[in-house]
Amino acid sequence: MDIIARLVPTENPFWSSLASDFRTRYVIFEFKNYSDPISQDQIYTTEKYLFTAALRSVAIIVARNGASESARKARRGSLREQGKLILCIGMDQLCEMLRKRDGGGDPTDHLYEQLDELLMTIAR
Repeated sequence: MDIIARLVPTENPFWSSLASDFRTRYVIFEFKNYSDPISQDQIYTTEKYLFTAALRSVAIIVARNGASESARKARRGSLREQGKLILCIGMDQLCEMLRKRDGGGDPTDHLYEQLDELLMTIAR
């Protein structure tokens, strides 16, 4: 794992909702500078760093070229079967989030959208 960040009480509702909805105190950040979108293997590797009993059930992967369809399926499976949330941000999305922050907006809007999509597409 590249970075472990502790969630502290904040006015930002995204981070507060992660802490309460996913019973987490720490967020793992992974950075993947691959020429292709990440595959399910990178999701499974990141999933091994998450431990719900240790209040570490959320990871955010920053991947230069985003995630493949197999990685998206693996993320849904990880959440459905283990209760582990893995979000993935591509370079374009990261740049958009930074521009939004520079313009006075909330960069977590993109993370909310991704979380909503993930939660709404989970099937049995």
